[in-house]
Amino acid sequence: GTIQDPVLGTKFSLKTGDVVGAWCPSGIGKLIGGAFSPIGVPTYPVRKSKNSIEVQVDVNAKFNFEANYWSGILDAQGKADGKYY
Repeated sequence: GTIQDPVLGTKFSLKTGDVVGAWCPSGIGKLIGGAFSPIGVPTYPVRKSKNSIEVQVDVNAKFNFEANYWSGILDAQGKADGKYY
């Protein structure tokens, strides 16, 4: 199966996250999509448990992404490491 981006029209595989078919085929997608290389979306392990669906996600993803964000940039306190005084 696939899931489709409603704005740009790109379809992605539900199993792998890879692009399926044309990259950004919609009107605005053709305009914006040309500026980027085709790239998939992340996928996550899923399981059914009684009456619910459980998705395993990395709860530290935001922390890991922002770990080096402040490196070399002065923050509001004038420090380059993003740490508090």
